[in-house]
Amino acid sequence: MASVKSVNMTNITATPVVNASSEQAGGKLRVWYDTYEASSLGSGSDITIARLPANATVHDVIVKADALAGSSTLIAGIASDTDLFWGTNSITWNAAGQSCSMVNGISTGAPSATVTGLGYRTTAETDVILTTGGATISNTIYSWVIYSTE
Repeated sequence: MASVKSVNMTNITATPVVNASSEQAGGKLRVWYDTYEASSLGSGSDITIARLPANATVHDVIVKADALAGSSTLIAGIASDTDLFWGTNSITWNAAGQSCSMVNGISTGAPSATVTGLGYRTTAETDVILTTGGATISNTIYSWVIYSTE
């Protein structure tokens, strides 16, 4: 049996101590919560759901929605990388109460294959967007972007 330490635990117990970034240890989480009421929003549209300050570290992007349309999809990202937060793992939003999260995956049971955006750090003020696909959508979308700045 072994006793090991994570990266930040190794750093703060080293001699001399290597301080951990406050976004990774001891920082304060911030949440941008918002809603959007879609009404015949066409496939290929983008919905801006949050504006993050420079030097923000993203910990999760969570979306929960009413049934949007039978073959509709959503992906989460930023303008320069529209699938940054969920990868290309968009789900079909055809039932009320479905959700997707970088940390927890998709509520329909399919795990999120990539978490490339987990811990993503902005270098300038950055908007988080959802991009629609597959069908025209209508109904309510709830979003939470969890990030830290310190």
